[in-house]
Amino acid sequence: MKAYLTIDDGPSEKFTALIDFLAARKVPAVFYNRGDNMEARPDAVLYGIRKGYIMANHSYSHPHFSTLTYEQGCEEIRRTDHILDDLYAQAGVKRPGKYFRYPYLDRGMGVALVEPGSMSAENQPVYDEILSAGLGHKPEIPGIGLIDKKRKWQQFLKTTGYKILPTPGITFPWYVETEMAEAIDSLCTFSTSDWALLERHKGKHGFNTIEDLKKKIDDDKWLKDKTSAHLIVAHDQAEIHEVTCALVDHLMGKGFVFQEF
Repeated sequence: MKAYLTIDDGPSEKFTALIDFLAARKVPAVFYNRGDNMEARPDAVLYGIRKGYIMANHSYSHPHFSTLTYEQGCEEIRRTDHILDDLYAQAGVKRPGKYFRYPYLDRGMGVALVEPGSMSAENQPVYDEILSAGLGHKPEIPGIGLIDKKRKWQQFLKTTGYKILPTPGITFPWYVETEMAEAIDSLCTFSTSDWALLERHKGKHGFNTIEDLKKKIDDDKWLKDKTSAHLIVAHDQAEIHEVTCALVDHLMGKGFVFQEF
């Protein structure tokens, strides 16, 4: 089964260890990194670039974009963009593309991934399930002000050279028939929920152990669909390094083959 691996929040203190872990298994990945973390650990980012991994933009300080003004959000993106340009220049490597993912998948509309009314009656229940069970969010309807900001940021990303992350082979109707597939920012079709084992989250979302998260993978009906590729999100945080690695191994053990971007 085909899958694409994306990893958010780095670079942590375990970043180079995670790079080595993936490289040893020949697993490609895109790392959506925080600007402040890249400033703190530039050598780790350079290591990842030189190992052939794509470094991408996850904002500077990891805010909820729905709480920001339009210009504040633009500055979060711009500031991190400049850091990435500088690091690729230092590495002597041409930046392969400009890709962005919002922190918390808050695209400016809170926990809503798509605009209200844009889902078909058939796809709406699936979308609600993905938000609640898959991402730990309670579906909400955003106001027109938030929708307007989301639209403006999409245009800002386009005009500053950001592109849709290439993930051919995803065929889920609730993804390809909605704005999820057309978004300039990167979304996902499955979250490992490795973040749920951070001490501040443990037990709050029904997950207490790595085995709980492996069971989530085993039970997910969309991951069982062999006709579609999957866009998977995990996290680079030192506290859950072993969790993230164990879940990547578990996915590979179930037959997932991670694709190049």
